[in-house]
Amino acid sequence: MKNYKRIPIAEGLYKIMEVYIKTHQIGPDDYLFTNKNGGPYRSMTFRHQMKKFCEDHEIDGGDYLFQSHDYRHTVATMLYDNGVSIQGVRDYLGHDYLEMTEQYIDYMPKKIAKENMGFFQKPEHNLAAGLRKKGGRDGK
Repeated sequence: MKNYKRIPIAEGLYKIMEVYIKTHQIGPDDYLFTNKNGGPYRSMTFRHQMKKFCEDHEIDGGDYLFQSHDYRHTVATMLYDNGVSIQGVRDYLGHDYLEMTEQYIDYMPKKIAKENMGFFQKPEHNLAAGLRKKGGRDGK
């Protein structure tokens, strides 16, 4: 059985959820969002709804197959890109292992390459500029 995990949410969403829970008299062990029979949504429901929405609005993803789990990857990448440490992203996602979180951060190699370029473009780290100061290609 999976463990329950606390996932932080924005304060504005929290306030909306408080009103929703009170209005619908949802108890601590009840589902927040239920199907027409009062049970939980099946795992494919959201995917089917998104597919229908895209068809209704003529959104063609080409060969891309939408998966709701992709949102976790997007959020992880956005958090990391906006300065949240990888440990912070791991805690937010509820992962036990850093390696799992690293798989979620979709463009970490791009970020590393960008940081690498930034480092070597600084005058004090620029090898080519250092060679030019010494008198040209041969360093004389």
